[in-house]
Amino acid sequence: MTHFDHLKPEIAETLTWTTEDRIYFAQQNHWISYPRAKEIMTRLEDQLAHPRVQRMPNTLLVGESGNGKSTLIDRFREKHPVKILPSGEPLAPVIVMEMPSEPNEGRFWTELLLSLKIAHRDTDPVQRKENQAISVLTYVQARMLIIDEIHNVLHGSARQQRHFLGMLKRLSNKLQLPLVAVGTRDSILALHTDTQLSSRFEPLALPRWQLDVSFLRLLASFERLLPLAEPSQLSSQDIAIKLHSMSGGTIGGVATVLKRATVKAIRDGKEHIDAKLLDNIGWVKLSDYGKEALKL
Repeated sequence: MTHFDHLKPEIAETLTWTTEDRIYFAQQNHWISYPRAKEIMTRLEDQLAHPRVQRMPNTLLVGESGNGKSTLIDRFREKHPVKILPSGEPLAPVIVMEMPSEPNEGRFWTELLLSLKIAHRDTDPVQRKENQAISVLTYVQARMLIIDEIHNVLHGSARQQRHFLGMLKRLSNKLQLPLVAVGTRDSILALHTDTQLSSRFEPLALPRWQLDVSFLRLLASFERLLPLAEPSQLSSQDIAIKLHSMSGGTIGGVATVLKRATVKAIRDGKEHIDAKLLDNIGWVKLSDYGKEALKL
């Protein structure tokens, strides 16, 4: 398939599919590696392999909404799936959960038990849910707990925040379990409610993308995954500038714009993305939503 050298071989094969199947494929998420993501993945691997000590190293992964934090965490979890040992016991090295909408201890243990797929009752006492969660984490030999949306800690009173962060510190100490907190820049404020806990978290940032060589390489990587028969030259100057503006400099924004543009290109029989097509996908940046709403 030398005619489709702009695509990965497995992507080129999708060009023979029906229009509906190609559109379905175009709307799926695909992992794209890039230098900063590799650095963070390596850091998480080192943390996962860290020997159990009294004061475990923790990580705070910070980034703008839509800039790939959750995708990166999902990728890391996929690399360390649940396994069944020959003895029949489960082994779950990486546990990922979502922080409840407020720093409520009972709801935290509920969310953790749901992530562990453990049956329980919401009305159970907090201590009972905590004992159950800790017992399961020990049983499955968990080596890391990742808590997404950690900035939700700020949605409680100062007293609630201190109590909740104290609970996280006790959990980490008790199980000698490294924590990875994931969230927006507000997460830094959230963890600084407890100075002892915040000192244990090493910050890792996923900054917005600048319009530079790294961004052009990212676009080139995306192009190899788009099921379109013709090259789109996404890294060319005019298209790169437009995509950077439309996406707001986030990798999630780029992915969403390109998904919509790819679908339109397939439906229109155009088979490539250009500046004119991008102008006609009906895209409104998040920062412009308020302005558009005023026009309604």
